[in-house]
Parts: sequence; C-alpha cells; structure tokens
Amino acid sequence: MISLSRRGALLAAAAALAAPAVRAQTPRAIRVTYVSSPFNVPAFVMKQRRMLEAAFERDGIAVEQPEITSGAQQIQAVAAGAIDVCSVLGDASAILGRANGVPLTVMAAFSRSPKAFFIMTMANGPRSIEDLRGKRIAGPTGTTLHQLLALALASKGMRLTDVQHINMDLAAARAALLSGAVDAATLASNHVLAVEAAGGRSIANAEGLFVPMSVVAVRNAFLAQQPQLVQRYLAVHREALSFMAREPEQALALAAAEQRISVEDGRRMLPWYDFEPRMSDRDIDNMEQNQRFMIENGMLSRRIDIRRDLVHASAFAAG
Repeated sequence: MISLSRRGALLAAAAALAAPAVRAQTPRAIRVTYVSSPFNVPAFVMKQRRMLEAAFERDGIAVEQPEITSGAQQIQAVAAGAIDVCSVLGDASAILGRANGVPLTVMAAFSRSPKAFFIMTMANGPRSIEDLRGKRIAGPTGTTLHQLLALALASKGMRLTDVQHINMDLAAARAALLSGAVDAATLASNHVLAVEAAGGRSIANAEGLFVPMSVVAVRNAFLAQQPQLVQRYLAVHREALSFMAREPEQALALAAAEQRISVEDGRRMLPWYDFEPRMSDRDIDNMEQNQRFMIENGMLSRRIDIRRDLVHASAFAAG
C-alpha cells in the first residue's frame, strides 16, 4: 500500500509532468537512443511499428534515434546535450553519470534481467571464475556487464585488477572470443546464443550476484523545458508494453527479426526479462547495493542519494 506521503509525492510528480513548460518552444526533434542489444523487446516494438514517429511527427517533431549501446557513451551524449532520452540505460551507468555531475533523471524502469547477462568462454577456456585470474576478458566498460565481471570476481576474493579486461562492445567481444583473441567475454542475450551455437559455454551469469536493471532516463534540461514530451514518450513506452501483452507472437516475431535470430531463440530469451516499468523500493535497494559495491571497488568515488538525486517520484507510478 502506498503511504499518504508517498501518494502525495506521486500526485505532485504527475502534476508537474502534466503542467505545460514555461516559455519553452516546441523542439525540432526529440533525440532518443536506440539500444539494439540485449533483447530490448519494447524498444524493438517501438521502432518496428514506428510508434515514436506516430506520436511526435504529427506535431512537427522529428524523431532521431542514434544507435548507442554503450551506457558510458549514452552518458557522454547526455552530458554534451546531444541526447534527450536514454531509452535503455544500465542503472550502474545512470548512477555513475549522476555521481559525476551529469544532469539526468530516471523516469521508469526498462527491465530487470539477472538471467540474461553472462561471462562466456569457449569449450577449452577457463572452467570457473577462479580460472579467470590473469586471463583476457572482453566486454564493454562502465556497463552492467562490467559490473557482473567485478561482482563475479569479488565472490571469489578477486578484483578487476586480477584480470586483463579489454573494453569492447558486445559484437566485438563476441567476435574476439570466437576467434580466440580473448579467453572470455561478458555477453548478453543473442550474443550468448551465438557463442553457444559455436561450441561455447557459460562460466557464470548474474543470478545470485545482483539484479541487472536498465532504466529510462532523460536529460534534466529536457525534462524541465518539455515535461509534456517526456510524458508522451513514456506513454508510447507503455503502449509498446500493451502491444506485447496483446499480441505476444507478433511482438516476438518483430523482436526476433530486429536481432536477426529465430523466433524460437527469441522465445527462449524472453523469460529472462521483466519489463515492468513501475519502480519499487526493492529496485532502489538494489541500486543502492550496486552503488555501495562500486564505491568499495574504486569504480565510484562519490555517493548519491538514489531516490532523491536520481529517480523521479513519478517512476513509482510509471506503469
């Protein structure tokens, strides 16, 4: 049950989002990151069905969707004022960005997916987390996968400095693993299936270590100047989720086509994800835990108040 104080905060947040922006001109375009990996089904549905274009172009607002998979690069784009909405941003990246002064606000959860993030190797590769000591491991820095590697190592008394981590995006990390250029790679979703198909195997996933979470975040200046457009974007996101519930097979087919995988592979991956947009106290607790780990392991030097400094009150009513 929502307390009276929480209910009041939610109502105030909803009213603030609904209020017209003061002296803000309608922008020429809304700039939304497109994150093609991992299995971000709502984002795929929005793109394939041109939902954002239908919602914004009627008012003369173009939709720009640069593909930026790296959380660190999304944060850099927000800091530069080049992006308005991060459609799928790892919570670790959001925390790191805000702690380092990047003006962004989390408006909703995108997904929770401990079963979707893996440390992968080939058949003759390391057999266990302990065997990773000194090995070459490819994967994107400053992301959920980077955090998975750090936590997996920590569970066995090791640190990131005990391995040779090589910063690569997912496609490059997968290629490096398959070619034998690295000993292991941190991968997600369809990249995991591709490695398995080539004879690879999992060393570990995030289950039991932490709950990888991605969020929808917006640039603070855009939120302040165009709250009604932020609200419209979130409404389109909810529309995509409704389509997934109403037409599950069609949504699955769209997502499989977007990632160039079979529908059966998509069906295997879909249960790995919880796409509920409404955030909960448990989500905040998980983000706080992630922040503590980053501080303890030298990945973050400054603590923020997750609820006050990063997450908008309306995120708890985002569904």
